[in-house]
Amino acid sequence: METLKQKNLRLIGTGGGITESELPNVLYKNLGVQMKMNRSIDADYIKNHITSTKRVYHPMWVAKLLVIADRKPFPPRKKPNMVFVDAVSGYRGLFPTVPPMNDREVENGEVVPAQLTKQQVEETYILDIQQNQINRSYVLKKPSYQLEELFLTYLPLWNVHVDSSYLTKEFIINANTGESEEYMSQLWGSGKWRL
Repeated sequence: METLKQKNLRLIGTGGGITESELPNVLYKNLGVQMKMNRSIDADYIKNHITSTKRVYHPMWVAKLLVIADRKPFPPRKKPNMVFVDAVSGYRGLFPTVPPMNDREVENGEVVPAQLTKQQVEETYILDIQQNQINRSYVLKKPSYQLEELFLTYLPLWNVHVDSSYLTKEFIINANTGESEEYMSQLWGSGKWRL
C-alpha cells in the first residue's frame, strides 16, 4: 500500500461521510445481535479498545455503458448504465443508482494499488457484466453496447482494529455510509471473482 502525503483522487461519494470520532458508534451498529446482547459492550467500550484506525482508499473501476436495444420498426431504446469492478478482487456488478463522484485532494491515508488493468477490465470483466447481468433482463434479442467511459475511482474505507477480552476483530467500514464492507474484504484474498 502507498501511504499518502497529498494526492488528488477521484472518490466515490460526497467526501463527507463518517469521521474518526463517529467510528465507535458505527462499529457498535455493525456488531451482530449476539455481541449486542452482551451488556458490557457499548460504543464507549469499543472506543476504549480501538487499537488502530486507518483511512484506506480502495480502487474500483467504473464504466459508463450505453445499452442499445433494437425495437424494429421503432427507433432503438438507449439506456445508460453504470457498472463497477473491484480492482483487487474482480467483484463486479451494476450500480442501482449513479453514485456521486468528485475529485478531492486527499492528505492522509493509504491507497491500495489496483491489481486489474484498464485493458483487462475492458476486455473481460465488462463483457462478463453484459452477458451475465444486463442480458438477463432481455428475453429475446440481446442488446448491443457502447462503452462511453472507463475510469479508476477510489472507495474511502476505514480499517479499524478492536482488541479486548470480549471482542477482537478487524472492521472494514465504508467511510461514506458507515456500512460494513466485510464481504468485500473477504473477497480481496480469495480470487473467487477473478476471470
